[in-house]
This record gives sequence, structure tokens and C-alpha cells, in this order.
Amino acid sequence: MTTSPDSDASEEMTHPGDLRTAPLTSIRSRDLRAPDRDLWADEAALWDRMTRTWAGLDDAAWHLPGAAPSDAGGPDWSLAEHVGHIADWQELAIDYTTHAIETGVWPSDGDYYEDGNFDAFNERRREPWASMPRDEILGRLEAARRRLLEVAQRLSPETIRSDDGWDWVYSALHGHYLDHLAVIEPWTAELRRTGVAR
Repeated sequence: MTTSPDSDASEEMTHPGDLRTAPLTSIRSRDLRAPDRDLWADEAALWDRMTRTWAGLDDAAWHLPGAAPSDAGGPDWSLAEHVGHIADWQELAIDYTTHAIETGVWPSDGDYYEDGNFDAFNERRREPWASMPRDEILGRLEAARRRLLEVAQRLSPETIRSDDGWDWVYSALHGHYLDHLAVIEPWTAELRRTGVAR
């Protein structure tokens, strides 16, 4: 179901602090990096919001193209590719966060990831997600999140809120959910509106 500006405003007034229901624009205007924010509560709320978007969608709906155009000029992405992309980055983040804990060195855009061309990097990694069954994608995502949270919680909140920590940890957890919710929420709502979702 899509919402109108009036209903968004009403929802925000009713639950002004709930990341599960607040309009995405209002969440983006908040400083989620502020010391008084609970990092893990914020992550859990946006995870819950994201996973609700695809509840009940069958495998065919997951693999329909059209969720969003490719930023690298390829075919349109499907829901499967969006969710797989999040899982992929969480799997990468487990390794680079563990390395940072052990060495104090975070990755740099120029050292990895197509020399900082993230669009090209992400495009190249659309498989195996594009053809992977829904349940396998979700299994990989849930396992990656669980492992990444275990690793990230070894860091102090101050370290996560540092420039490097925020760029590489937050951006693989709820920062990434927030980015993709802007695509996934309207796409899954459209699938349900048109009767594609079953």
C-alpha cells in the first residue's frame, strides 16, 4: 500500500520515533550517528521494516525485473538482486571489519571495489543473486547479518561512529537497509497493487 503525504505526516506524529513506520524522508533527516542513538535498536528496527516489505512474495515476484534501473547501465534489477546485494555487502563487511579489528586498518575505496567505482563493482556481482532462489537468498542474508552483528559488536560505539567505522559498518547494516528501502518499499507495494505478489 502506498501512502499519501497526509498519511505519512499523521504516521510520523503518531509514532515520531519509530523507524519501523516513520516516513523514510524523516528518518534521513535524523542524525542516526548521534551519541544518544542506540545503534543496535536502530539496526533492528530498520531490519524489521525491510523484512516486512517482502513478506509473502513468491519466488516469481522476487525475480521480476523492474525494481530499479542499473546504475551501471545494465538491465533493471529485481528484488532478488537488491536483497542479494545487501547480503553480499554484509558478507564482505564481515571480512573487512574483522581485519580492521585485528589490524586497525579499514579498507579504502581505491584499494578495492573496482578502484572506488561501486556501481561497476556491484553490477559485476549481480550473480549469483539474480538467479538464486528466494529462500537461499534469505538464508544467506540472515546468516550474514547474524555474523556481521557479532563482529561489529566487538567494536565500541565510538569506533563505529568514527568516519571509517560509519562508512564501513553502518553502511553495511542499517545505512544500507535505509538506502534500499527507498526502492524496495514502493516496488513491493506495486507488486501487491497489481496482483503479482502471491
